[in-house]
Amino acid sequence: IDLAYTQSDDFIRRCGALRGSVMLIGPLLARFGKAIVPTPGGDKIGRRRLDTHLNGIIKLGGNLKFDSNKQLFLLKAKELKGTYLLLDEASVTGTANLLMTAVFAKGSTTIFNAACEPYVEQLSKMLVEMGAKIEGVGSNLLIVEGVDRLSGCNHTLLPDMIEIGSFIGIAAMTGSEITIKNASLKDLGIIPHTFEKLGISVQQVGENILVPQHDKSVIDSFLDGSILTIAD
Repeated sequence: IDLAYTQSDDFIRRCGALRGSVMLIGPLLARFGKAIVPTPGGDKIGRRRLDTHLNGIIKLGGNLKFDSNKQLFLLKAKELKGTYLLLDEASVTGTANLLMTAVFAKGSTTIFNAACEPYVEQLSKMLVEMGAKIEGVGSNLLIVEGVDRLSGCNHTLLPDMIEIGSFIGIAAMTGSEITIKNASLKDLGIIPHTFEKLGISVQQVGENILVPQHDKSVIDSFLDGSILTIAD
């Protein structure tokens, strides 16, 4: 890694155009003790604050300064130390950033109210494969014992559950049959069950998902007969 480049104007300009660049904060700080990240650009889907990321990193020993003129977050850390973190929101990227920071922090870090989406679960499994010590993988309580180094590993990414859910929804809306290949149904969490509540059956055929054609669907009610509500 060219650390000098991560301090350059070109790097900062590129990072500012991409929301995902915030995921560099934890790894850079844990590995090099410093990181510069601009306020993220990218998709505009409402207010997307970084407080969960940055407050957690501060508690782990990071020092934060914000350059309001250049809109830059400047972070440094002489030594990261494990601590108890209660996240104010179950942020997927916030949890991931703090995980990648905590694996190099001295001692034990507890992350409560952690996001437990398949993305975080897969990151945790990959970090463990690389030599990290993480307990509670797949739950909202993660306990990380810091290590001195990680090694490489082989890891296969999951198919994107948001794309799969979108394809199921399109099939339902158009009354069409669709086969989604290599969909890893076991890693889709409550998505298939939620569609079933909406009257859309989702069948597993090997590693694929089959959504049969539906001429009509009947939405479930709650047990007391009240109208079904779904939280995204």
